[in-house]
Amino acid sequence: MSDDAPLSPLRRVLCSHANAVRVARWMRRDGIDTAIEATGDPIQPWRLVEAMAIAHEDVHACV
Repeated sequence: MSDDAPLSPLRRVLCSHANAVRVARWMRRDGIDTAIEATGDPIQPWRLVEAMAIAHEDVHACV
């Protein structure tokens, strides 16, 4: 996908911070300690990572 291509409505929902929080909560319910990492990539602006693997400050831990 080129940088100037608009995101589809579904991609916009999937790329949202709200969706990242929702998925992180599901993972936490399953016993996986997760955090949300900001990536700066428009296609994947938020990435879920295991909370123990995080060592930088642009991460927002999920509650």
